[in-house]
Amino acid sequence: MNTQVSVSIDVENLEQAVVFYTNALGCKHKVKYTKQWEVITLGELDIHIQEKKVGTTAAGTEVRHYDRHWTPVHLDFGVTDVRQACDIVEKYGGRIESQSFSDGADIAVCADPFGNGFCLIRE
Repeated sequence: MNTQVSVSIDVENLEQAVVFYTNALGCKHKVKYTKQWEVITLGELDIHIQEKKVGTTAAGTEVRHYDRHWTPVHLDFGVTDVRQACDIVEKYGGRIESQSFSDGADIAVCADPFGNGFCLIRE
């Protein structure tokens, strides 16, 4: 079996999201399928960015919102300098929620402009 993994991220504003993920996190544009769906890439990983309006049905009876929210699945971005990466994330509208630095590794827990969590990690 030949399996390929990709990730989908729902956002309120596609254009703003593509600017954030390409400029703040180093992703590259791959293809734009529709006005509401674009694919960016980082290494071998395709990230499908999909514009979904606030209030539309997400799953079951839950409706979409873009306040900060917890999810058991998130992306980790490997960086060489967590402090510098945090500055860039904030410049493009992301939030830094916590940071931890040690000799072995550094980590920052962050959120994109739409409340989707991710981490910046230096190992």
